[in-house]
Amino acid sequence: MITPSSLPPTTLATVARTIATTLQQSYGVDPLPVLKSVGIDPAVIHDSGLRLSITTLGPLWRHCVAITGDEAFGLRVARYLKPASLYGVDLALFVCTTLEEAAERLVQLLNVLSTVSQPVLVEDQAGDWRLEFHLNEGIRPEAAASDCFIYAQILLFERLCGKQPDQFLRQVEMRRAPPQDATKWQVMGSKVLFAQPIGALVFRREAFAFLLPGTNPNLQAQIEQPILQYLIQNGMPLPLGSLRAQLAGMLMNNPTLAGLAAYLGLSDRQLQGMLRKQQMTFSTLLDQTREAQVLVMLSIPELSLKEIAQRVGFSKADHLIRAFRRWQGMPPQKYRQQLSSPSNNL
Repeated sequence: MITPSSLPPTTLATVARTIATTLQQSYGVDPLPVLKSVGIDPAVIHDSGLRLSITTLGPLWRHCVAITGDEAFGLRVARYLKPASLYGVDLALFVCTTLEEAAERLVQLLNVLSTVSQPVLVEDQAGDWRLEFHLNEGIRPEAAASDCFIYAQILLFERLCGKQPDQFLRQVEMRRAPPQDATKWQVMGSKVLFAQPIGALVFRREAFAFLLPGTNPNLQAQIEQPILQYLIQNGMPLPLGSLRAQLAGMLMNNPTLAGLAAYLGLSDRQLQGMLRKQQMTFSTLLDQTREAQVLVMLSIPELSLKEIAQRVGFSKADHLIRAFRRWQGMPPQKYRQQLSSPSNNL
């Protein structure tokens, strides 16, 4: 069941900066009078952390489509949306191991870019994966804004995996009405359906296994630290996956709720409240983090059980073995044997 976000519908102000760049470079239009005409102070577009409401950006999108006469204006803007405008979200995806992990991470972090819709990742009957964008009740973004948003996600995944969209997408579904010249939307690189009930990117099921060339899990916590700080400052939920990544780097030092809260610049009560809203406790979060790290480490033959136990904060290998039986229903030695068995190498 999709629960509408209680967050106000806002988007990073850097999208206004990107719109201004597009006007100037693609259409030869001075963007300053355009911004001022819809009540946007040109100075704010240079603040990478500032957010603008949909009621502020909506008139800007409409005015830009009108003065350029280009119904595909949103697609052009997406092309000018640079990584520097994404508050590090693209970097957090680049260090993921697979396309599936990157899609899951985007679901967790998308509110940084926009709270106009809430992303959900669901498997369809054919086994493909749908990244759906559910608009919050009463919100109807401009068609150009939706075009930019959807196409920007496609371009992001294209950069992530280094493949053409038709290699990882089955089709693109858009809420907007069919445009007069639908051929312009062929730049999306995949079949596009208009007037759909939900906006979505439909990923080919086999594509989720694609390995990403920039994978570096060790950098994840470092990259996501400023993103978490931004979410906290703006009263947004903290992604549990990101919290696990932060905890993973603390395991050898027996992390506590107070320690994690201090690292994030929160009080114990604030972090506890954030976890409670997501039906999570710190002890469960820590347990899940340890399990995930142990599963990875068991695939490294050079690491003994004693070394693994120390790296995840257990004082003895026996404690690790007991916990692993609870997690996986078998001792870690048996799990490691299964990893190295011929049937797993086919």
